[in-house]
Amino acid sequence: MNSGAQDPMLGCIGKIALAIMVLAASCFLSTGAKAGSRDDSAQKIEEGKKLFHARCGFCHLAGGTGTIMLARRLGKDRALLEERTDLNVEYIKKITRVGINGMPPHNRIELPDSELDAIAIYVTRPASARTPAAAAGKGGAP
Repeated sequence: MNSGAQDPMLGCIGKIALAIMVLAASCFLSTGAKAGSRDDSAQKIEEGKKLFHARCGFCHLAGGTGTIMLARRLGKDRALLEERTDLNVEYIKKITRVGINGMPPHNRIELPDSELDAIAIYVTRPASARTPAAAAGKGGAP
């Protein structure tokens, strides 16, 4: 028998085995990427929280001018941006850049896009990423 000749069945089994290994590896890698993105998402939300408190908190935390103005215009239940669930990322970015009523516009020098993106992600975070304390505070003291 020629040593260069191959058994056709062995070649077919080898291709099937290779296909299974590639499929298993891709499943493993995609699962790892999903788990990593959850960590990235939580990390972005935490970064956004820090930036929101540092950059926006003076006006938009309890007692701030922005919170008082929003309470007058929209009611106390919609005054604290951290507690709202009706905002979206694009709206926050637009209002931050152009301003609205008493809120001045913030340019890219004052607030870089990367920081604004993180802040918008934090403010619009899903309900599952919100703290129970914040949710409990809605019906509590004024």
